[in-house]
Amino acid sequence: MGVNQDEAGRQSRDADTNLTDLHCHLLPGLDDGARDLDQSLAMARLAVQDGIGTIVVTPHHLNGVYINPAEPVREHIQRLRECLRQAKIPIDLLPGSELHLTPELPDAVASGQALTIADQGCAVLVELPVHTVPLGTERLLEQLIAMNLTPVIAHPERNTELRRRPQRLAEWVSMGCLGQITAQSTTGKFGKRVRQAAKTMIRAGSIHVVASDAHRDRRRIPAMTPAYKPIAAWTNPEVAELLLRVFPPDLAAGRQPKLSRLSKALSTVEPEI
Repeated sequence: MGVNQDEAGRQSRDADTNLTDLHCHLLPGLDDGARDLDQSLAMARLAVQDGIGTIVVTPHHLNGVYINPAEPVREHIQRLRECLRQAKIPIDLLPGSELHLTPELPDAVASGQALTIADQGCAVLVELPVHTVPLGTERLLEQLIAMNLTPVIAHPERNTELRRRPQRLAEWVSMGCLGQITAQSTTGKFGKRVRQAAKTMIRAGSIHVVASDAHRDRRRIPAMTPAYKPIAAWTNPEVAELLLRVFPPDLAAGRQPKLSRLSKALSTVEPEI
């Protein structure tokens, strides 16, 4: 597949920084992400151009379509690492999954069948259906928190119910969850409503991580830096730095982000008139 250099954002601010992408469908043939090895390698090259040095690969698991338990994912990562080495693409891959929030999830994590973020056993990337928040969601989140895991809610700005009621996400954050926003949501690639929801959630302190959620080497590509300017404009540069460059590597290393830093940075943001 061809590489769209414009979308890659090679001239983005600080593109030489070593960014960590916590949500990327890079493994070939496992889900609706990269179709084959060539596309995985093309995506990896785009990631490098954007300043991404570490990717937590996150194939879908338990969503009713894809079943990707931990050990096969680890094996696929090892194969792709070797291919990246041979292609001289300097990307570090870490294990992970995008886990559908189902009643089976807590047991799957406890048994080791579902991967935590970077396989650290500290946080889990969880996704909701596109349009709804199912009954029992809060109970499942509480179960994960009781297991000393931090649920990271994937792309809440793209969920219809949470766009309508962003305060619900804020309630989950107060419980101990974190929010992960898709970089392209901030630039309008998913439409005006999603972009406005991204702005609202970021300004409310309900978002803690920017990730690419990349699926292809065109359109939904592995790029994070395009989110810097809109986030800095909506808040300030310090908030953008925390969401793009500080909190993602913290989670990949198994560290809990220092949320007091985000609260302090947001405290200087002027309310919208």
